Amino acid sequence: MTRNRRVTISINNDIDLDFRKIASSKMLFKTGWYSKAIEEAMLLWIEKEKVN
Repeated sequence: MTRNRRVTISINNDIDLDFRKIASSKMLFKTGWYSKAIEEAMLLWIEKEKVN
């Protein structure tokens, strides 16, 4: 079982709004939708960087 870590970040408001619009429609506002979307985005970024 992995533990979750709480983090605080600061990002551009426009980027956050765009991300939330897309993520909320994909995740259907299910419990933890924002965390799940951020985690998915981070995993995609990690995979992309491993290839380069």
